[in-house]
Amino acid sequence: MKTAPLMMLVLTLILTGCAQSPGSSKKGAGTTFLTQVASPGCLGASSINNTLTPPVLYQGMVSCIKANNVNDGILLYAVAGSYSYFDTLRLNTDQAREAHSSMLGEALGMLSPPQRQTFWQALNSKLSNKQQLAGVCRQVQSIGKPVYAPVYLMSADGGRGETGAAEQPKLWNQALSGYLHCATDIVSIR
Repeated sequence: MKTAPLMMLVLTLILTGCAQSPGSSKKGAGTTFLTQVASPGCLGASSINNTLTPPVLYQGMVSCIKANNVNDGILLYAVAGSYSYFDTLRLNTDQAREAHSSMLGEALGMLSPPQRQTFWQALNSKLSNKQQLAGVCRQVQSIGKPVYAPVYLMSADGGRGETGAAEQPKLWNQALSGYLHCATDIVSIR
């Protein structure tokens, strides 16, 4: 069927469009974030916590997809993307925007075309269903706002610095609504 590759391209563009940040830069496009960390293996929902960085979470997502554990892969996708979106907001640097835009692509590049297709179909099905999306939003919210320092994004030349703690709950809400499109009545700061 010739429409399958076209459909996959459209889905990829739609879903990675959610991952794009305004003003993202191509500077440092050769940076690989996932190869800088060891894969934790496929992490189940009970093993995911708010100390794990997006590169680790995306590595876990890849492991889950390769193990045909798509549901855990979807949760890891949601947490990793929400965390990297949050990091982009709290650091507000070109490197953070580039990392957010490229890590998912880097993770998908570790999968075979059939694995990517299976994952995108399951992801699209789950996130396009309002009830299932609400469930994913609740899971991400129960894991909580990241508590790690985003050192994976900080370069030797320094950045603008992280936003203050008082602004972070607002930025976390922005990340959940901007990346996953979580309804504001579902989002509560933990």
